Amino acid sequence: MFKDTTRTVAALALLLTWACDAAAQSPLDSIARLAIARNLGIRQSREADRQGALGVRQAKGLFLPTLGVEARYSELNGAIDIGDAINPAYAALNQLIGQDRFPTNIHQTLPYKQETKLRSTLPLFNGALFANLAAARAMRDLRGAELASAKRRLDADARVAYLNYARAARAVQIYDATVTVVAENQRVAERLVGAGAATGDAVFRARATAADVQQQRAEAVRLRHAALGALNLLLDREADAPVPMLSDSLLPEPRPLTLDEALTAGLRREERAQTVAGSAAVRAQGRAAAASFMPSLVLAADYGVQGAEYHFDKAHDAGIASVVLQWNLFNGGQDATRREQAASARRTMALRSAEADRMIALDVRTSYEAVDVAQQGLAAATARLDAARRAFQLVDRRFGEGLASHLEWSDARSQLTASELNLVLSRYTLAARVIDLERASALRAIPQ
Repeated sequence: MFKDTTRTVAALALLLTWACDAAAQSPLDSIARLAIARNLGIRQSREADRQGALGVRQAKGLFLPTLGVEARYSELNGAIDIGDAINPAYAALNQLIGQDRFPTNIHQTLPYKQETKLRSTLPLFNGALFANLAAARAMRDLRGAELASAKRRLDADARVAYLNYARAARAVQIYDATVTVVAENQRVAERLVGAGAATGDAVFRARATAADVQQQRAEAVRLRHAALGALNLLLDREADAPVPMLSDSLLPEPRPLTLDEALTAGLRREERAQTVAGSAAVRAQGRAAAASFMPSLVLAADYGVQGAEYHFDKAHDAGIASVVLQWNLFNGGQDATRREQAASARRTMALRSAEADRMIALDVRTSYEAVDVAQQGLAAATARLDAARRAFQLVDRRFGEGLASHLEWSDARSQLTASELNLVLSRYTLAARVIDLERASALRAIPQ
């Protein structure tokens, strides 16, 4: 009971959302926004995009100074004691001058027993850091383009999934209306047989027709449930969560658009931004390879205490500042190989970019032609339904007067039902292909 109430409340909430948006946009936009907000795949892409931004922050942090504490305390055994070399010399000096001016009890091991210091480093020049920052920015842009591309795909997939559900629901409604008609036909057949105006086989044919329609309706209900489950999967909801119906008047319609305009619009596709980011990444790889031939320069500063015991006063403080130069002059040709790898990666990305442009152009062209064919199909389906409806009206009138056989009536009714289903299929197919063209040509601003 509680579960059903929760589902009803969820459906009403979605319906209210659609009502609030109706003045500004199609209810299909609400479905798309809900999918983009809740879909698990998009949420994963958002996290990847966030990680890309954090990677840039981390790369920038490498240019800043570092500060840390390093401490060591050791128990020494057999370590070198510099007092063993200094004490005899000082003793000899004391004898020469006849005074005990120099100490002869110096005791200091190397390394020191303890060493505690603050260490700060600052990179003055390091080409690899700039290459690393460029690579991080390229990765951030790539993740952002992937997120935008995933949103565009989901925007189209969610709306098409809803159209599939609405189409299946319309089919169930058609079969519901057909069930009523065939039930009335069975009653008429029984009346005609009772009046002697028809033979008994008319009743059996009417019953067979009714059973066939019931079977087809059951299959349509199954398809409706499957379409609803697919839609709710994109919305990250329970498979049987209810969804309000959409009026056919709100179905998306084709835009006045030429093929050249569609191809030009397709250049805005996020896949092209992905190839641009990939090219930036391989350029950064080349910069990193080139930086390995250059020296790096680091400023380091240490301040702390060292010795045999801990003494925290100015007399025992120690400080050191260093400029460290590091230059790798030869490492077995690894750096040269890295440069060749970067050049190969650049050529690969150029080929991939050209391939992406061709794929986008083919996708746009195919989607554009599909819309044109769907428009022709809808016009033919409308004409077919009009003819089938007129034919059934004539046959139904004749059958009610006993002038037409049940076989004629059943055939006319089947043609009408098939024509109604075909019109629904054609109308929703056109809407789905319009959505696919919007995706392929990047015609639509993705709702946020």
